Amino acid sequence: LLTFNTLKAQGSKPLVEGLEVVGNRRLTSKEILSHIKTRPGEPFSQELCEGDLNALFATGLFNKLKTRVISESGVRGGVVVIFEVVELPLVSDIKVTNLRGLDEAAVLQRFREKDVNLVKGGVYDPPKVVAAQRVLKELLDARGWPNTTITFQWELTSSMYGGLTFNVEYEK
Repeated sequence: LLTFNTLKAQGSKPLVEGLEVVGNRRLTSKEILSHIKTRPGEPFSQELCEGDLNALFATGLFNKLKTRVISESGVRGGVVVIFEVVELPLVSDIKVTNLRGLDEAAVLQRFREKDVNLVKGGVYDPPKVVAAQRVLKELLDARGWPNTTITFQWELTSSMYGGLTFNVEYEK
């Protein structure tokens, strides 16, 4: 039977002694850990941990600037790997103000047609919002309103949800 201390004494890589997820609110630790390959009892690899972090980013659910992986010495001589996550908020509402001759349902339908994955209940992703802004501008141009300015406002309504409003202004 090999123990952490035995392996360390033999010059082997330290083992992953523990695996933790902190900071999650909506997703369970089990859901988050399903995306990573690092496992307790296996040799610790910084490269694998970095790959795990990239796998979490690839889900599109986490803030890339605030989510990180750290490793600490474990009590048995191994390594404890900790994923500190910050989940991106969800979009609770999408509004478009000052539409002329269009309704919000038509705008949301155009977002779907143009593969802009911006939906109520979806993750708030600024690049998607910019793409939606562009699609809305194209829609208004096609409907005879070429001189519009479209801005957007994101407002957190709680720590996990926010509302998105597109404001349309027409040139006089």
